[in-house]
Amino acid sequence: MSNEKGTGALILIGVPAALVATVFLLIILVFSGTAASAACTEAAGTVNPNTVPADPVAGYSGEQLTNAAYIMNAASALTLDRTAQVLGVMTAMGESSLVNVGYGDDLTGVTNPDGSPTSSLGLFQQQWNLGTWGTREDVIDPTHAATAFFERLVSVADWQSLAPTLAIHQVQGNADPFHYESFFGAADQIVTALAGDSAGGGCASGTVALPLSAGFNMTGDYGPRESPVAGASSWHPASDLQHYPNPCGDQIYAITEGTVTLIAGYQVSIKSADGYTVSYLHMKLSDVSVKVGDAVTTGQPIALVGNEGPSTGCHLDLRINTAGSTNDAVNTLTAGEDLGGPSAVAGFVNPEEYFTLFGMELCPAGSCQRQYL
Repeated sequence: MSNEKGTGALILIGVPAALVATVFLLIILVFSGTAASAACTEAAGTVNPNTVPADPVAGYSGEQLTNAAYIMNAASALTLDRTAQVLGVMTAMGESSLVNVGYGDDLTGVTNPDGSPTSSLGLFQQQWNLGTWGTREDVIDPTHAATAFFERLVSVADWQSLAPTLAIHQVQGNADPFHYESFFGAADQIVTALAGDSAGGGCASGTVALPLSAGFNMTGDYGPRESPVAGASSWHPASDLQHYPNPCGDQIYAITEGTVTLIAGYQVSIKSADGYTVSYLHMKLSDVSVKVGDAVTTGQPIALVGNEGPSTGCHLDLRINTAGSTNDAVNTLTAGEDLGGPSAVAGFVNPEEYFTLFGMELCPAGSCQRQYL
């Protein structure tokens, strides 16, 4: 339960030979970086509650998806971003399963830890008798309830960089701070389904998007390392990303457009329009939503985070190989073999340097923690 209750458009451009053109390219990259920073924080769009998908999304359907739409629109009305929408939806999942209900606490004698009677109602199970959430009618109005939640959420210090469940806990006051953690993946899928593929990973610059919704952490770096688990390489040609700590089921988004060339074992590979290949690892094949031969767009959902293969826990292994690349700028990135890596990492480049090329940070200091496992 809740609230003091204490219970349960950057275009890929090659580097021209002419000096003037080279300077022009640098100008483009600088201005694209500014645009990328804005894209990471812009307000999310609204959705139509009357046109939610007919088929279930992550096990939720009908009225539940309609209520999710109301929550998303409340965030948008406050000019909040997609991250807030996901947090709002996952909170209501954990409180009411996205059903606008009351559990009858005010009728059955359930009390708060201080002995006061409870009156939890609505999507967020807000206690109307406290006098701080509105009237009984207010808290069962989805828009009012969601707005009240978001108004408190944004007053939480660093709410965007906290683990989602901990940010929510600061508002809801659940006895278990990690109660909401298991709902993140489903909420992320619902927000994508209702907002459309254009929702992407929550941050994009032209033809490059983040592979997970904003607020993830980096738990494995590119380069030499001690092998963390049997079968894992001691030279890591990738960046490991996750919404710490370890939620399987997070939506994975294509970081750039291309064609799916491989789905096997625990890997999806997509060959970009410029010939280089982006691979996403550790998912269950049953959680892959594309097939070989599909043309995918930047930010399109492609799979869910998993823990398959040699893995230390649920995370996304993101790797980029420049073999076959026709993009001169991408080809300037230093590959693993040039850093002393074994032949197995030939052609693989640092994903952080790849994103920098497009004016974006893969792990920005303000919202991404480096927690190497």
